[in-house]
Amino acid sequence: MSAGGLFDISALEKMVKDLQQDIDSGVVDRFVRDLISELGMRTLARIKQRTPVGNGQLRNSFQIGSVVKTSTGYEVEVFTNLEYASFVENGFRAHWVPGHWVGNTFVYESGAKTGMQVGKKGGWVPGRFMVKISVNEIEEMLPDFLARKQKRFLERLMNGR
Repeated sequence: MSAGGLFDISALEKMVKDLQQDIDSGVVDRFVRDLISELGMRTLARIKQRTPVGNGQLRNSFQIGSVVKTSTGYEVEVFTNLEYASFVENGFRAHWVPGHWVGNTFVYESGAKTGMQVGKKGGWVPGRFMVKISVNEIEEMLPDFLARKQKRFLERLMNGR
């Protein structure tokens, strides 16, 4: 402390200036994008692990999109383009499917006299909820995950990377 009760805050001013430069240089943006991308990959891995496998088409169809900055934050989409994925996720009414078998593979054939019954007649085939359960698990681990990542990020930032 100097005479008159004034403090030398030049070190604090330098730290604030350095932090502002880091923010302006995109360091924080890259950190957040990497964080969201990792969360997306973890979610994707859990979904795939939970997805039932017939021929593997559904499990292999799940993908992750790019991290996008929106007006409310950042987001990443985990998705599949297979139309039947929502039925496996949420369940469906049991029904007759026209078609025929080629070895161990069922081939859908509209209007065929042969086919197979999916589920008990008049019943409901329950969903597998592979997306819902996986997202819930990620949300549960999120506070601890974020705290660890933020701590490491701030330590690197304050120690000059």
